[in-house]
Amino acid sequence: LDRQTASSSSSYSKSVIKIIRVHQSVQRMATILLYWNWQPMTCLLVILLATLTDGFNLDLRTKLIHRGDRKSMFGYDVAMFKNSANGQAGLLIGAPKAESGQPGVRRGGAVFRCETKDQRCTKIFFDTAGHARALNGSVLLQIDSKSDQWFGATVVSSKKGDSVLACAPRYTYFYSTFDRKEPVGTCYLAQDNFSSFREYAPCRIETRWGYHRLGSCMAGFSAAISDLYKNYLQFQQENKLYIGAPGAWYWQGSLVMQEIGRDDMVKRTSEGPAYLDDTYMGYSMAVGDFKGNSDNHVAVGVPKGNFLTGMVVLFDSNLKVLQNITGHQVGSYFGAALAVGDFNDDGLDDIAIGAPLFIGMENKQLDKSQTEGKYEVGAVYVYFQDRQHHFVKYTTLVGLKEWSRFGHDVAAVGDLNGDSFDDIVIGAPYDGEDRKGAVYVYHGMKDGIKEKFSQVIYARDIDPSLRTFGWSVTGGVDIDNNDYPDVLVGAYSSDRSVLFRTRPVVSVSGFVKVNPDTVNLENKLCRLFRTENVTCTQIHFCLTYDGKTVPDELYFRIIVSLDPKKGISSRARFLESHSVTQLTLDSVPIRKGERWCERRYVYVLDDIRDKLSPITVQVNYSIVDEGYMERQLRPVMDAYIPSMISGEINIQKDCGKDNICIPDLQMTAKLNRESILIGADDRFNVSVVIHNALEDAFEAQFFIVAPVGLDYEGFTRQMPSRPITCSQPKELNNGKNYVIACDVGNPLPKSSTVRFSMQFSTENLDLVMGGISLNLTTNSTNNETERTLVDNEVLLVIPMEVKADFIVTGVSRNESYHYDFNDRRDDFVFDSDAGPVVSHVYEIRNLGPSTLSEMSVDVYWPSYFVDNAKPLLYLIDDIETEGKITCELLQKGHINSEGLIIVPRPEDAIERVFRVKRQEKANSRQRYEEKSDVLKALRNAMALMKQSLGDFGNAFGQMRNVLQRVRLNCMEMACSQWQCKIKDFKKDERVLLKVDSRLWLNTLIDEVFYDAMISSLVIAEVTKLPYRHPTIELPLRYAVASTIVNPKDPTRVSRGVPTWLIFVAILAGLTSLILLIMLLWKFGFFKRKRPPRGQALLSKPPEPEYYGYSSYSSAQTPGGYTTYGNPQYRQKL
Repeated sequence: LDRQTASSSSSYSKSVIKIIRVHQSVQRMATILLYWNWQPMTCLLVILLATLTDGFNLDLRTKLIHRGDRKSMFGYDVAMFKNSANGQAGLLIGAPKAESGQPGVRRGGAVFRCETKDQRCTKIFFDTAGHARALNGSVLLQIDSKSDQWFGATVVSSKKGDSVLACAPRYTYFYSTFDRKEPVGTCYLAQDNFSSFREYAPCRIETRWGYHRLGSCMAGFSAAISDLYKNYLQFQQENKLYIGAPGAWYWQGSLVMQEIGRDDMVKRTSEGPAYLDDTYMGYSMAVGDFKGNSDNHVAVGVPKGNFLTGMVVLFDSNLKVLQNITGHQVGSYFGAALAVGDFNDDGLDDIAIGAPLFIGMENKQLDKSQTEGKYEVGAVYVYFQDRQHHFVKYTTLVGLKEWSRFGHDVAAVGDLNGDSFDDIVIGAPYDGEDRKGAVYVYHGMKDGIKEKFSQVIYARDIDPSLRTFGWSVTGGVDIDNNDYPDVLVGAYSSDRSVLFRTRPVVSVSGFVKVNPDTVNLENKLCRLFRTENVTCTQIHFCLTYDGKTVPDELYFRIIVSLDPKKGISSRARFLESHSVTQLTLDSVPIRKGERWCERRYVYVLDDIRDKLSPITVQVNYSIVDEGYMERQLRPVMDAYIPSMISGEINIQKDCGKDNICIPDLQMTAKLNRESILIGADDRFNVSVVIHNALEDAFEAQFFIVAPVGLDYEGFTRQMPSRPITCSQPKELNNGKNYVIACDVGNPLPKSSTVRFSMQFSTENLDLVMGGISLNLTTNSTNNETERTLVDNEVLLVIPMEVKADFIVTGVSRNESYHYDFNDRRDDFVFDSDAGPVVSHVYEIRNLGPSTLSEMSVDVYWPSYFVDNAKPLLYLIDDIETEGKITCELLQKGHINSEGLIIVPRPEDAIERVFRVKRQEKANSRQRYEEKSDVLKALRNAMALMKQSLGDFGNAFGQMRNVLQRVRLNCMEMACSQWQCKIKDFKKDERVLLKVDSRLWLNTLIDEVFYDAMISSLVIAEVTKLPYRHPTIELPLRYAVASTIVNPKDPTRVSRGVPTWLIFVAILAGLTSLILLIMLLWKFGFFKRKRPPRGQALLSKPPEPEYYGYSSYSSAQTPGGYTTYGNPQYRQKL
């Protein structure tokens, strides 16, 4: 990448990532507005000041734009000159693709001299001849080419303005053999007010052809002129030309030194080792004194040196290397631009080095995220020369916009703001949101260079059509004779240049005096409109200004503000204006170097709250733009000097001789409860005692921070003589807490005490982790010492106790049923054909006292046998619920799986409960007494069923002793399961569950169950509380409802036996008996011995055997709820 192709390569770069840039004036304005609390007149002043100081002193209103021919690249390089001999000044603009007017030359390039007061430009004819010709034998042939030679790509002027050098780095020479065309480059020197011209082509040497020598050196890619001077030996040295040739010696590059007027005094750097190939020495250059011997030295940029990190080589006047300055980042093009100036005013030259391809890794000026990983933001390294003439210390200035190429050109422009430090102007030709370019101004200072730019000018601020604004920059020449150097910027893509004149800087100083500076609010010595005595004092404020080449008289706008930090709550007023807190003086004339003063009386209000902090008297001032013509350069106030002076009015306090009160607030607090049981007693009090052990505490306040949801109910004063006021709760930014502020005294006198209590309720508190935390703080506007702050804060933690309990009960509507073996049927149409209705009802009640946020309930219903899938309790409807419960059947196909016609049944007592509950939902005016009647009806129905079950049990007690009862539950059956959820279950609330089914008689008859207990199961578990508690064990309960079924006549078999089967059975029995008798006879069974008479029978009779299923037992767990005897039953089935 070289300087000529840099602009075209940027069009292929990645898309721009937009960076939000807060303008310097907005930042400054926002800061002052917050400081002044948005006081209206002050805001106006701030806006005016920000407008003036943002641009500081490069004036955009008087800018001068010069235009070149379209596509001539006018502005590719720029220079300024001012002849020290005759004072003539002008602008030099290079246009490398302009038509030169030379015969036979196309787009040879030109240099224009432009006026400083208007837009006129004149072409300077450095060379009027066309292509050179030479004899080749007897034929006259062209020996060079000036077409597209880019004359004007480099333009420099001497400091004295008496010499101008312009170069054409793409000038091509054919050599004497006419078979080679090589870009050797050439330069022309203009002197004597552009009346004499001389060509310098240091690489146009017949014997040095070829890119391996000087054939491609492109001499004039950079250049510099050193002025006539006397060295440390007092020998006068001639002006010298330094010409860069980056294409020499396999593009190692070369530096050529040529004494002006002496063709024999030419020196150049020689070829180096092969590893220096393709490093481009001579890409940029600048002259300065780098040894402190008043000699002229030269700094040369090598942007691809030092293994692509870039470097700058410092040479003395004899081209001996003084030292190297190496780059920091590979590929950053460190050394692409150079400028020399004394930026810290220590008398030693410093060097600014551009690295336009720098990748932003970290920018100290901004948040790291704004520049990290941004391509080609660019950077400028400013190296400072120390007393040993080394360049070690440096400051890095980093660009702000990706692809901006900040540092493409750098210029030391002299002292722009009159502070004796040289300043820097940096071009960033692709900066801005529109990527049309920008120019940055950085001011020098004692410690080096200010890292924050003082001014930035975007192309859009000048003309929206400008492009590559900042491609070239120069300065350091006072064009308009106001003792301030001006700045010239080129924008070659739009064929324009822009001249910025520098505004004179005004330094304003002043003071404010208050007499007396301390007022006693009890002493009212002034009369307000002859009706009221007030406490007053007198303010005295003065201003003066100075500056280089500033007018002898300026007009100022002066605004005097009283207590501006308080805004509309200002504690002071102007006496003659009664309620006015600001005094505005427009167009006040002040003479340069003379003091202007004014006196005013102000008074202090009686009912002020803040008696501790002083009342500020603030005087702001700005220059009034009056009496200036449109293009007249106007002075500007120094941006580094505050445009404000201030004084203070102190309020007398009982604080000793030093009038400084140092209090010692001591706070204690306690609770009236040791803990809180959620859902029971939810109120508590906080008792607070605040004592001041030392001097008066002004605006003493108490703050309590509590969690959102903890209701604040008020406070109670325990000492009526001490007035206390508390604010309403104000939610904090985190949304989890709120704060209450209480005023406890203003002042709270020495050795005084306040006592009060605050009441809270936990009724609406949702979340608690380990307890409620209350942060209590007390303070005052006059600060305490560090050692006494320990008792200004108290943390109270109220433990939260949670007690959650509930019960589950279940009942069967028909606790027993007797069936007949003759009831078996094969054809079912209606659900009643299958058998009688079996209904189980469950109730779940929250015993409290705490609310249960969520419960899971599982209902298990024995619907089918596992082995043959025969129905048992045939579901005819989904579960019916009442209350805050929702259920879902997991086996949707279990409801009326046989497709029977469901016939409505007469309503019984339990069904009436559900009907009444539904009516209660529809009728919000239903009384609680009616609910009590329904509950009584349910309890009576259950009592009757239990009594009936007891009678039925007595009637069949003898049968149970003979027949073992079979238990049919979900351990043996294929059960239907409902999964239910209960939410927000408050104390004393309940839910009801009811399952209806038909007892499938055919199954009982086929399986020959003489006595069976059919059971359903409900398991309920608390899964979530409305508050988090790390130690509580969530309870689990269960209940079983059973229905007993048995036949009416267990001795009767319901099915007949075929005759042939009876005959076969008798025959088989007789045969078996005969065989058994023969076997016993053979073994002597019938010949056994009898025992002696009188011997007792000692053998124990056999114990009866038991058949069927074992019953389950219950036990009380530590949690207080019932579970199956087998621990596995506690798990959900």
